Amino acid sequence: MNNRYSPGARFLHWSSAAVIIWANASGFYVAFLSDSLVSKNLVSFLNVSITTLFIPLFLFRCFHAFHYTKPKNDNLARWNQWLASQMHRMLYIVTTVVLLSGVLMMDRNINVFNLFSLPYLIKDREVTWLINQVHIYSCMVLSVMVLMHIAAVIKHELTGMRILRKML
Repeated sequence: MNNRYSPGARFLHWSSAAVIIWANASGFYVAFLSDSLVSKNLVSFLNVSITTLFIPLFLFRCFHAFHYTKPKNDNLARWNQWLASQMHRMLYIVTTVVLLSGVLMMDRNINVFNLFSLPYLIKDREVTWLINQVHIYSCMVLSVMVLMHIAAVIKHELTGMRILRKML
C-alpha cells in the first residue's frame, strides 16, 4: 500500500490550509491590530470572496476524507491514531461552523470578487449579530486547533515519525 496521500487529497489539504490560515490570520489582524478602514474593507472583501469559493471545495474535501482510505501509520500507537482521527473530525466540524456562520451572519449580499453576488439569507439584525458571535468564537477555536495540528506535526517530525512526507 502506498504510504502517501493521493495527489487529490494533498491538493485538498494544502488548498484548505492556505484558505483557513489566510482567512483566520488576516481576519484577526484587522480585528485586533489594524485601525485602517481601508485594510478592514479590503480584507473583508477578500475573505468573503475567497471563503465563499472555498465552500464547495471544502464540501468535496469532507466527502473525500470520509470515503477514501488514508495511508497507514504503524509508527503511531493505536490511541494516538484514534486521537488524531478525532482531532481531524473536529477540524472538519469547526471549519463547517466557521463557514456556515460566515454565510449566515452576512447583513448584505455576498460579493464574490465583483464577479457575482449571492443574496444574504437572514434579515433580522439580532439574529445576524448572534451568528456573528458564533463566527468569531468558532474562528478562535479553529485557529487554536490549526496551531495544535501544526504542533503535532512538528512534534512527530522531531521524534522521528516522519508523517509530513505523507502529505508532501
